[in-house]
Amino acid sequence: MFRQDALENRRMKWRGRAILLPGIPLWLTMLGSIAFITAFLTFVIAGTYSRRVNVSGEVTTWPRAVNIYSGVQGFVVRQFVHEGQSIKKGDPIYQIDVSKSTRSGVVTDNQRRDIENQLVRVDNIISRLEESKKITLNTLEKQHLQYSDAFRRSSDIIRRAEEGIKIMKNNMENYRNYQSKGLINKDQLTNQVALYYQQQNNLLSLSGQNEQNALQITSLESQIQTQAADFDNRIYQMELQRYELQKELVDTDVAGEIIIRALSDAKVDSLSVTVGQMVNAGDSLLQILPENIENYYLILWVPNDAVPYISAGDKVNVRYEAFPAEKFGQFSATVKTISRTPASTQEMLTYKGAPQNTLGTSVPWYKVIVKPEKQIISYDGKSLSLENGMKAESTLFLEKRRIYQWMLSPFYDMKHSATGPIDE
Repeated sequence: MFRQDALENRRMKWRGRAILLPGIPLWLTMLGSIAFITAFLTFVIAGTYSRRVNVSGEVTTWPRAVNIYSGVQGFVVRQFVHEGQSIKKGDPIYQIDVSKSTRSGVVTDNQRRDIENQLVRVDNIISRLEESKKITLNTLEKQHLQYSDAFRRSSDIIRRAEEGIKIMKNNMENYRNYQSKGLINKDQLTNQVALYYQQQNNLLSLSGQNEQNALQITSLESQIQTQAADFDNRIYQMELQRYELQKELVDTDVAGEIIIRALSDAKVDSLSVTVGQMVNAGDSLLQILPENIENYYLILWVPNDAVPYISAGDKVNVRYEAFPAEKFGQFSATVKTISRTPASTQEMLTYKGAPQNTLGTSVPWYKVIVKPEKQIISYDGKSLSLENGMKAESTLFLEKRRIYQWMLSPFYDMKHSATGPIDE
């Protein structure tokens, strides 16, 4: 009774009646299979799917926010602006001291003091040269006037003397006639002839003196021109020396203090350094925002295998990191411009959200500018604006194919790998 076989038999014995369910009819099974296969083939053949890719980017404006960096190493000694202040092009922002000190004091201050003393001396020399030029030319002008007056007087005297000689010549001719008629003797005629030639000798002396006056006037005019040119040359040489000293003064200022200025109209967003802080070349000093922001744009970095399939005007979906998609959903945007050359490493470094190529990989990235349709996001009765540098992720819709084409794409790869040389 208690044998092992009896125990096994009792354990395997049914404790109730077995009820078998009726089977599914064959026609129903075949009908369901046909319907499933038909629906599947219809979906595969007629259905389509657009390949999509998710790319990263960041929000920016045009013109962009500007980071101003230090080009020198030194200490910030003065700050001209504060956060939120509007600045114009050319306004000073920071003053950086780059001078060096020795036992004799600040090198640039000593150099500047010496150059300023030299400039004072040069200015004094130029002033004295101009005064000497004025005195010399005035003296020569006075001499010129005196000789001109003497020449004029001597010319008048000669003119009157010539008239007197003409009269004496007529008298001498009359005396000759008188002597031929016997009215006067020969001695009287001789006296008259001697008096005539004596007056001619006097006229010749006056003419020589008049010519000397004319030559002296010409000499004074030439001397005036020569003296003026000589003084001008000396003054010009001193002015050139002054210009050289001024250039040295500018170089000294460059080696002493640097003024950082704004290069465009903007608004100060944040200051990175304070007065007394040391800065190195390449350190960020401040960030400025454009004065008037009309639109915000999204800068996307698209790999080369996706660029051929997108064009201007395409719609994309955008998800902002600051506005989670689980709460705010996705936002629509439109592609504005697409670069046709890969972005340079230097350009990508200016964007915080740009992908960085890792070691061993070199992926070309193309810059795509997208304009969001919503520039301001409303939430809980508030208007939330986009800001520069916000990270975002966008979904780009690429080529569109039938479902079966996507399913057979591995076979296309096998076909291409098995195909021989192409001869077209």
